[in-house]
Amino acid sequence: MKNRRKAREIALQTLYEAKIRGVSSRKILEINLTRYRFKPEVKEFAEKLVLGTSQYLSPIDFLIKKYAKNWSLERIAIVDRNILRFAIYELLFLDEVPPIVSINEGVEIAKRYGTADSGRFINGILDKIRKERGPGSSLEWDHLKNILQSDSCLNELVRSKKKEKLYLVGGYIRDLLLGKEPGDLDLITEDSQFSAAKNFAYQQEKELIELNPQVRRLYLPEGGVIDFTLRKSCDLRGDLFLRDFTINALALDLDFIKEASLFLLDPATGLEDLTNRKIRLLRKNSFDNDPLRILRVFRLRAKLEFEIEKDVLALIRSKSRLINKVARERIKEELFLILRNPESYKYLEDPSAALLLKNILGQDVHLDSLKRLEILLSQKEVVGKELKGELAVHLKEKNREAVTRGDLLKLAALTFSPKKEKAHLASLGQELKLSARKVKILERMEKLYPRLEKVIAKRKDSYSVAEFLILAKKETVEVCLLLLVLNPKEAYRSCIFELLKEYFHKADLILHPPRLIGGEELMRELDISPGPLLSSLLEKIHQAQLVGNVKSRSEALKYARKVLPTLEPIKKV
Repeated sequence: MKNRRKAREIALQTLYEAKIRGVSSRKILEINLTRYRFKPEVKEFAEKLVLGTSQYLSPIDFLIKKYAKNWSLERIAIVDRNILRFAIYELLFLDEVPPIVSINEGVEIAKRYGTADSGRFINGILDKIRKERGPGSSLEWDHLKNILQSDSCLNELVRSKKKEKLYLVGGYIRDLLLGKEPGDLDLITEDSQFSAAKNFAYQQEKELIELNPQVRRLYLPEGGVIDFTLRKSCDLRGDLFLRDFTINALALDLDFIKEASLFLLDPATGLEDLTNRKIRLLRKNSFDNDPLRILRVFRLRAKLEFEIEKDVLALIRSKSRLINKVARERIKEELFLILRNPESYKYLEDPSAALLLKNILGQDVHLDSLKRLEILLSQKEVVGKELKGELAVHLKEKNREAVTRGDLLKLAALTFSPKKEKAHLASLGQELKLSARKVKILERMEKLYPRLEKVIAKRKDSYSVAEFLILAKKETVEVCLLLLVLNPKEAYRSCIFELLKEYFHKADLILHPPRLIGGEELMRELDISPGPLLSSLLEKIHQAQLVGNVKSRSEALKYARKVLPTLEPIKKV
């Protein structure tokens, strides 16, 4: 400890002298180390501090200016300034020294060589840096550096660029610092020709797509996306202040990945808010510039489980109507990203969220129904392990579209009421610019709901159940869950679970029944014409198959002769 204390004092003396005399710190250090016979470990540690601090002097000074609020670098006493310099270098680069030791040593040296207030001043700055950037930080700096250094695509991009500056920005950095898997890459370039992007796209044998004059997009072979955005402002800080939230206004020069904790640019309170798990706006007019950010607040809360600052919630309440200026396609994407959280109701319970959803969906929402649905889907002991697994697979189905069946069910839980006289789920889907296929699912859910109520009322009639399963097909699942959520009675629950189990057990027979007898054979054998009556007859045979009363061609034909006189043409749903 004494050896390192002595080395730190030599570092202070050297940096101070170099500044006063205008001579390089290396030369001053050589002189200072020859004056006395210092132990090797003193020399070694002093050299580390002086040479390392000198190498990164500019970014260290930038950091001092950021954390010494209301103090310019010139106003800070020269002794305090130099103690901060070598202490910051030690804190961020010398892993062998515990962070608390680096801070305490800096404080003790400040008390000895500085003013009466120096110790407290230096302790405040160093402790703040430790909490946000140091080894003792709650943020995952090692995770960030490991991922960035091991990302073959990112490393290839860095190698392929020449002198162009590229800055990694936004959510990618945020997620890495939170220990999460990052999404797509967002990069800011200062080169209006996008030379680095073009070179990298050529190497990847992929097309660089121009989204607009300021943005290029590259789809990577392994499925990721990189957006290259041309810097808009005179400096990078100006561009970062155009972003939405403090936690998304972080940037890192790709030339300094290894020194990320020192070089990461945070023009506002992004790291502080990540540490404190808060969502804070960069500017008060942020919602006016892009009202979708109002909804994005709740999406970020659902994704990160952060607290929304009270001022932000108040601003949302006053500006929620602005959301109607946003294209419905963009709203749809953000809304379903929120609902995809298995406990989305928790993040929508604030009155400001309910008001915003009312403006989006055109009605008061039923958060209690959404809550019951999400709790139900999470309860293995209530639903049963096997049924829970089958429900999860079914609700994740999305075909070629991003919106899943589970998303649609949650939307229905939020908005559907059986008391409404006019059907509205389909029109709501159209307003949100859902595909025709998804709109049809919503429409069928609404139409099938009253039919299911009747089936539940006479549950012991196996043919009524079979008729419903064939009519509802895959939407059986959604309608059953919707009914259970809106009628959380024990009597309903057992019937619904039985019906769901029957659907999954007989799904192949419901959706892809084996053909026992065809329409042409029925027309020939029964002397009937093609049309609705024939369709009804085929449906009846299918129902009998489902019940288990028809298993062969002869049984199907016999059953057809029996029911033909009683049939009426079926009505489609």
